[in-house]
Amino acid sequence: MNYCLLINNKHYLTYNVNAEKIILAEFNILNEKYKFAENVQIRDICGLKYLSYKNINDNIDILDKISELSFVLGIFEQKKELLKPIAKTNIEFVKNNISSLLKYSGKTNEYFTKLMINIAANLIDKNENINLLDPICGKGTSLYEGLIKGYNCYGIEIASKVVEEIFIFLKKFLEKERYKFNSKKEKFSGENKSFKAEKFIFDINKNKENKDFKHFEAVSANTFFTDKIYKKSFFDIIVGDLPYGVKHSNISNEKQSSFTRNPKELLEKSLDSWKNVLNENGILVISWNTFLLKREDFKNLLTSKGFKVFENESLLSFEHRVDQAINRDIIIAKK
Repeated sequence: MNYCLLINNKHYLTYNVNAEKIILAEFNILNEKYKFAENVQIRDICGLKYLSYKNINDNIDILDKISELSFVLGIFEQKKELLKPIAKTNIEFVKNNISSLLKYSGKTNEYFTKLMINIAANLIDKNENINLLDPICGKGTSLYEGLIKGYNCYGIEIASKVVEEIFIFLKKFLEKERYKFNSKKEKFSGENKSFKAEKFIFDINKNKENKDFKHFEAVSANTFFTDKIYKKSFFDIIVGDLPYGVKHSNISNEKQSSFTRNPKELLEKSLDSWKNVLNENGILVISWNTFLLKREDFKNLLTSKGFKVFENESLLSFEHRVDQAINRDIIIAKK
């Protein structure tokens, strides 16, 4: 059986000349795990771009996983010269427009964020009750994308005003969409008052009939203290978008020192803490601006902190130019 996946045209706007390389890489990571496809290629059909493949494993129901790929706009079964549409599997815990509602300068693209989470999801051996942490979460795009997938989502952001905005936005969204939820705020401090922080907490239910609550938590604190805020080996996935070294209007200067826009200094001070809260089978997926830190230097830093960096071809295919000042790439590692 042959399938054609209609590619969302926004991917070509997001990744420019690297779009097809990145699309193929995301698909191949899934294929390497489940081994279901051959003859994978990008095709132009009547002016629209599709990823096509031949299904070689009828014993695996893979269409639900394909529905989650960040680039897939539609799924079609190919029968001779005709394309038969197949409904995408809807696994949304909350509506998938939550990430796109917020518009602000410096926002990480939600398709790119979904891509990073998908990479991690396909590298861990776990399908439910997944705990995701973004230790540099900004206004929370990664947390919203994780919540769409039904993960328990935790974020750390140094600017308290930004975390307050996350709380206000999510509360209004859940009320408007009539989700059942409980919310609260908690102030706390580290041992010997080494730091002060505030948690903004939600427990969210999809509907009244569903008893499966998901936990959402944003903390206003310095990411250096991640392992003082959360217990060891608690997270399955850590995903984050490092500072690009570019000043954005949405970033608060509150409690931020000059190194916060320097990825190497932030990593040197934070990686030990992040490693402590990642479980032994967990995956770290981080994006960064290669103009500020070369991949080899990033890899050496991760290795020195006790991480193993993945280096197979599909996982080395995500580099792309964002603008004149930002050349973005992704690095993937485990403990």
